[in-house]
Amino acid sequence: MDRIHPYPAKFTIDLALEYIQKYTCRKEVVLDPFCGSGTTLLAARQLDRQSFGFDVNHIAYLITQAKLLYLDNHDIKKLKEFYIKKGNFLQNYKAINHWFKVDSIKALSNIKASIDEFSRGNRKYKVFLSLIFSSIVNVVSNQESDTRYASVNKKHLNEDYVYRKFTEKLFQTIEIFENLAFENSIGQYVFLHNAKTLCEKIFKDSISLVLTSPPYPNTYDYYLYHKHRMLWLDFDVKFSMQNEIGSRREYSSLKLPKEKFNNDLLEVFRQCGEVLKNDSYIVLVMGDGKIQGEIYNAKDEILTLTNKLNWDLVDYSCSELDQTSRSFAQNYRTKHKKEHILTFQRVKMR
Repeated sequence: MDRIHPYPAKFTIDLALEYIQKYTCRKEVVLDPFCGSGTTLLAARQLDRQSFGFDVNHIAYLITQAKLLYLDNHDIKKLKEFYIKKGNFLQNYKAINHWFKVDSIKALSNIKASIDEFSRGNRKYKVFLSLIFSSIVNVVSNQESDTRYASVNKKHLNEDYVYRKFTEKLFQTIEIFENLAFENSIGQYVFLHNAKTLCEKIFKDSISLVLTSPPYPNTYDYYLYHKHRMLWLDFDVKFSMQNEIGSRREYSSLKLPKEKFNNDLLEVFRQCGEVLKNDSYIVLVMGDGKIQGEIYNAKDEILTLTNKLNWDLVDYSCSELDQTSRSFAQNYRTKHKKEHILTFQRVKMR
C-alpha cells in the first residue's frame, strides 16, 4: 500500500504491527494523533483493532482514507472502466505556469475534470481516483522531488507522458486492491482535525494504545511539499500550513524557539492522556532535529514533557537517523541525529 503514494518520514507497518500486537488485544482501540499516511490505522485494521487517526494535512488525510477503503468486485469493475475525457477546462492558480508545463496543465486538467464527473455522488471513487491523481502531480510538475521544493526543467514532460503515468498508477493500484483480503473497515476513523482538540472526537478513557510518530522538528514542511497536490485538488493549503507543527517554516524561516514546539507537543500529549485508559501504553517514534543551530535531542525533550504527565518510561531504543532515513538525499541530512522509540505507560493519578 505504501507504494501507491509518496509520503516522507513514515514508519514501517512492521513496527506498527509489532507494538499494536504487544500492547493491545483484539477489538481494543488504538490512537495516532499524527497519523500521516495512515500506517498505524492500516496495521490496526489488519490486527482487528479499532483505531482513530488525526492529521492536519489534506494529503495525509486523503492517503489514509484511501488505505482504509473497501472496494468490492463491482467497485473494481467500475474503476477499470474509468477513462479520461479531453475538454476545455484548465486549472489555474498563482504561479502554476512556473511549476507546470502547459502540456502537464492540459493533461492534469482533463484528468481532474474526468474524475469529478465519474465519481459524482460516490465518495469511494472520488477518494480512490484523487489518490491516484495526487500521486502523479509532483512527478509531472517541475518540482524537483518530494523533498526538494525547487523548479527544474524536465524535458521529457508532455501530455502523453502525464496520461501514461496516471493510467499506469491507476491499474497498478487497482491490482493492489484486488489482492487485499480486508473486509469493510468498520472501526477505523480518520479526521482532518488538529490533535490539540482530539477530545472533541473521542470519548475519555477509551484508548488502549497511542502509537505515533510526531513531526521531527525543523526537518520538513509537509504543507509545502504537498502544496501543488492540494491546489490541484482544491484543498485548503492555508489550513494545513497554519496547523502544522515542527515545520521548517516555523523554525528556519520564522526562527521560533524550541519551546514553541515543545508546547505544541505537550498540548497533544495532554489530550492523549485524557482519552487513554489507566495502565495503557504510549509508543512515540521520533527523530532528533536541529533548531537555531542546536541539536534537538528528542529523547531528552520528550522525557522533560512527560514528567508533567503521569507517563512512566518502560522501554527505550534508538538508531542512527542517517542509517534509517531514506526520504532525504544524503547531502541534505544532518549527521549524528538519532531516531528514538520511547514506550510509556499511563499510570493512575498519584
